[in-house]
Amino acid sequence: MATGDTIQYAGEYKLQLCRLDSSTGISARLDSNVTEINMYENIFSNTLEVTMVVVDQNNIIMNMPIVGQEYVHLKLETPSVGVFDNIFCLYKVIARSDVSVGAQVYELQLVSPESLRNNRTRVSKSYTGLTSDIVTKILRDEKLINTKKDIHIDTTNRIRKFVAPNLRPKDFIVNLLRESTSKEYGGSPHYLFYENTKGFQFRVLDSLYDQSSKGRFVASEAASIEGENKRNNIEKDFQRILDFSIGSTNDTLIMSRGGMLSSKLTKYNIFHKNFTVHTFNYFDNFKDHSRIDENPIYNQVEIDEQGNTLGDFSNARTQLHPTSNNGTNDAQFYNSDTGYSYSDNHAEDWLLSRRSRVLEMSSGGMRVNMKVRGYCNLCVGEKVNVVLPITGNDHGKSKIDTFYEGEFLITHLRHNFDQGERIHTMFMSVVKDSIPDTAEFKNQLSGAEPVRSKGQTITY
Repeated sequence: MATGDTIQYAGEYKLQLCRLDSSTGISARLDSNVTEINMYENIFSNTLEVTMVVVDQNNIIMNMPIVGQEYVHLKLETPSVGVFDNIFCLYKVIARSDVSVGAQVYELQLVSPESLRNNRTRVSKSYTGLTSDIVTKILRDEKLINTKKDIHIDTTNRIRKFVAPNLRPKDFIVNLLRESTSKEYGGSPHYLFYENTKGFQFRVLDSLYDQSSKGRFVASEAASIEGENKRNNIEKDFQRILDFSIGSTNDTLIMSRGGMLSSKLTKYNIFHKNFTVHTFNYFDNFKDHSRIDENPIYNQVEIDEQGNTLGDFSNARTQLHPTSNNGTNDAQFYNSDTGYSYSDNHAEDWLLSRRSRVLEMSSGGMRVNMKVRGYCNLCVGEKVNVVLPITGNDHGKSKIDTFYEGEFLITHLRHNFDQGERIHTMFMSVVKDSIPDTAEFKNQLSGAEPVRSKGQTITY
């Protein structure tokens, strides 16, 4: 991350504006009343959430009054680095208590306006076209989500027809998400729909991996004092990891049961009354679509006397999915001019692979939780480079943890703005779905389950 000359220390920020607009038309500046702001981003959530702790000496909560119909205009800046400027809806006041005579403290909970509009509306109509175009229409529709924010879209392939059966708009988009495959990235089905500080994102993982890294974080000592003026090296201080923990490691039980390692799909065609069977194998299909690194996080070693690997048990997770096609097109919808002209759902292209990758990103993978100094232009869905030291004896090898080294994707991020300390801190969870060549498994002996003599069957 490049820093300019105007920033004084890592984590510096400026609260340019915090204005509360009430339902009665009265506005109040809360800049001096706010003691803490937390902003939450989640790659598996389609809304931004904010909490603000307010010390109120003017009884704003009664005089405006605050009833859950207010708007908060929030503008925060990291000098010479980035600006976050957005409007939120205030929907709840919690933890209200008196702290002294004439003063009270409470927490305001805020959410993106699009989230409230989503709760107030439903969509009941049919859509035809590319899934990515349909998503854009729903987000821009003045009677539905009506967002004015930037929308970042990865174009899908295949012309589809969908009917929305009285669903909330974002719920319908999530349904579309499951069946979307990428035009640019070889039909990749790993789409995500989320909101971050840069707008709405309907993105495929391959596209996120294709971005350049937006930061580098190293677990090291405090920043050194350099130069004639003995000032901290701000760049290194931004990169320093203040605290970290390794998230839950590979849970083979859940990954096997959930279908990450292997699964089977029976696709039943209700038009021709026949079915086809498709299987997914983590190792065989590992390089079908983009990965952060080169190698699987599991070892492709035989685990039993039959020579099976972890990916050879397709019955661990079975799926039955209906389709209706006449051989090439969706037989559900007939056009009197063009006949059967819409693509069917092609479940074999997305269902098993998508289930595996989403499970890996949300519950598996290589995960690191970190605390670092914050800056406003970093958000979920972006890549960062992480360097962690090894724990214990290095046995003459690298002092860097080669498994937890390299690029990671940010999946969860909390921006904490402390008004007392004037420090912006980020708490982030980053994950990767593969390991580099330097950490490749080097099998020396058999990895199969140890075999003991067969026990007796004792009947009572």
